[in-house]
Amino acid sequence: MSTTSASSNILTILQNSYSTPSQFPPGSKFAKVDPTQWQGTWTATDSNGKPVTLAISNVSGYRANVRFTTADGGLQTGRVLINTNGVFRIGDSQMQLTAAGKMTISTVITNSTTGNQSIETDHATLQTS
Repeated sequence: MSTTSASSNILTILQNSYSTPSQFPPGSKFAKVDPTQWQGTWTATDSNGKPVTLAISNVSGYRANVRFTTADGGLQTGRVLINTNGVFRIGDSQMQLTAAGKMTISTVITNSTTGNQSIETDHATLQTS
């Protein structure tokens, strides 16, 4: 086997084996969501009694703009993809619509001293005008 043939075989194997990381588990599907169930300001209180705010806007199809603010984590913004299970992620947090006007926010917290991780779950409510 020539050197050129061997190196092209290696590149082919690597290319065929490569897969891009996903934001959602395998099998997650995306479909249009009802903007009225998502859009607006969601509020919660974390385990330390500090406010958590999630502003969702420009819901179109299964995409939305999100502005997520916590006392400890600061501000995170982004365009997110909402899957058919009513779940999306931003940063170290996952949000899931649990009922009309109700959402669970699960955030991975890393202890800076030990490196141990835990999950904090907060329950948010959609604010009405």
